[in-house]
Amino acid sequence: MTLPLTNEELQHIRTFCHQWLRETGASHSSRTTIPAGGALSHPIELEISGLLTFDNVLIRSAIDAITGTCYTKLIGRQGEPGGFVDTPLDKIYSDPTPVDPEPPAAMRATQQRYQTAMKLLAETQPGHADEGVPSTVDTNAWWIEPENSESVQQPRYLLYTNQQLLGYSLLERVRSGGQMSGRFHASEDYVDYAHIFAALPEAENECFEANAREAYEIYDEKSDEYRTRFTELTAQVAELKLFVRDEAGRRLVTSEVRLEDLSKHYNDQSERWLYVTHAEN
Repeated sequence: MTLPLTNEELQHIRTFCHQWLRETGASHSSRTTIPAGGALSHPIELEISGLLTFDNVLIRSAIDAITGTCYTKLIGRQGEPGGFVDTPLDKIYSDPTPVDPEPPAAMRATQQRYQTAMKLLAETQPGHADEGVPSTVDTNAWWIEPENSESVQQPRYLLYTNQQLLGYSLLERVRSGGQMSGRFHASEDYVDYAHIFAALPEAENECFEANAREAYEIYDEKSDEYRTRFTELTAQVAELKLFVRDEAGRRLVTSEVRLEDLSKHYNDQSERWLYVTHAEN
């Protein structure tokens, strides 16, 4: 287990990450190692991940390959230099402490219209209050697209963990048994969880293949490792308590919400899929 870092060590890591992210402009994932030396007492293995959000903003993150800690993010539209957002030391190794919220940014016209619509909905349909209509609206929500969007007329389903928006899907594919699925369009906050959803499909396949081999009495020394990894990732997803709301703020009653991120496997940012199964009445 990696020991807590000092401020000096963290600054050394950040400097390395800033230089590496600037020099490697590709959006696909890669790995590198910061060697021990100078302020750093032990080597740090980094995974560099890229995420292109649905409004054409590229987020590249430097993540500790062992602990999953995100040290810094380089955020900017494609073709622009962008800027770094560093994770504070107390957010990396300490429990978060309450802070005064930042004043909301000025709303765009589309955001203002959405907030007005939500207020009218709450006033005209008070019965929806028991169904989870949010009392506040995030005016900085990245899923609110500019006017004249091609998908503006299609209903969107918003994926949350607690009250944090991870992105949306149109759930354009409808099957029997209350099953719906569609491409998932990530928000900026999704980058903090992308490594979990990207690792889960591979871990699931390795686990199932190990079980299938053992059914034919073909044993692999790594089988237990595969099953442990799959169990750990499944538990991490369960802790996120994923749920889906429609655009009116109503929470869907579901028996399963599953996000499958294959973007790393196919090196294609569009290969993220949301699967939702409605609970039977």
